[in-house]
Amino acid sequence: MTPSVYRIAPALLPLLLLLLLAACDRTPQTASGDPAAVPERALVFAVYPYDTPTRLVAHFQPLVDYIAARLGRPVEFYIASSYEDHIRRIAGDGADFAYLGPTPYLRAHDGYGAGKAARVQIIAAEDTYFSVIITRADSEIRTLAELRGRTMAFGSHKSFSGHYVPRGMLRKAGVTLADLADFSYLGRHERVALAVLYGDYHAGGVRREIAEQYLAQGSGLRIIAESPPLPPHVIVARPGLDGTTVEAVRRALIEPDAAGRSAIETLQPGRHFIAVDDARYDFARQLVDSLDRDCGCQPLPW
Repeated sequence: MTPSVYRIAPALLPLLLLLLLAACDRTPQTASGDPAAVPERALVFAVYPYDTPTRLVAHFQPLVDYIAARLGRPVEFYIASSYEDHIRRIAGDGADFAYLGPTPYLRAHDGYGAGKAARVQIIAAEDTYFSVIITRADSEIRTLAELRGRTMAFGSHKSFSGHYVPRGMLRKAGVTLADLADFSYLGRHERVALAVLYGDYHAGGVRREIAEQYLAQGSGLRIIAESPPLPPHVIVARPGLDGTTVEAVRRALIEPDAAGRSAIETLQPGRHFIAVDDARYDFARQLVDSLDRDCGCQPLPW
């Protein structure tokens, strides 16, 4: 059987077109007859993978939930797969807020964009923190100078407290990378602590709070050197995020209510946020630049 073919009279085409346009222009209605509200896009708060995912969620999810409550809109928590992923997201449009250490901050602020408008925006910073160099508790090593000819574990080569600061401490003690028998970049601070604990390396550089977690467990580690106070970790907003939202988050962090104080304490007891500007990170710029120039090894790319 030949298929039926339906034809529309030419005179009816203008009427049909008007009906189709009217249907396309119809605004969705709620049950009350009001235009349906379009849900706001969830904002994204990103953290770099300096600790285990379980610990990062435990520490940061209350803060993310608090920020969402203060803004009155959803905020999703995202753990970056790497330092590179973290920096690309906050310097582009893959995240709206990010928690950055000094080195990733420098990269995101100085390394992306051609002008001030393309730079990440500082919201607030934590109080200062510290880097330490650890050994096994039963190690014969007591000073940094004794690491000459030994092995050393660092975190990510992009980490300020897990790489640049420990290297600066070694350099001050007269020990360069070339003086070490071997060294490796292991990524997360916890991996460094475990590698030293298991005897894979003679020493390692980590954030003090990571070392303290193991010391509190009687794990068999010992701190042999501690850095001076370091430029703080900072929470930033992506380039172009509106000023109203940035200021609302700044107030929520610097002047928290009871819920905010509880959420911030979850990061670490006694922690609080303060106002800072970019000049606070000049020391980090100088240290990173000087160590990259006198590396004594093949420079590592970002």
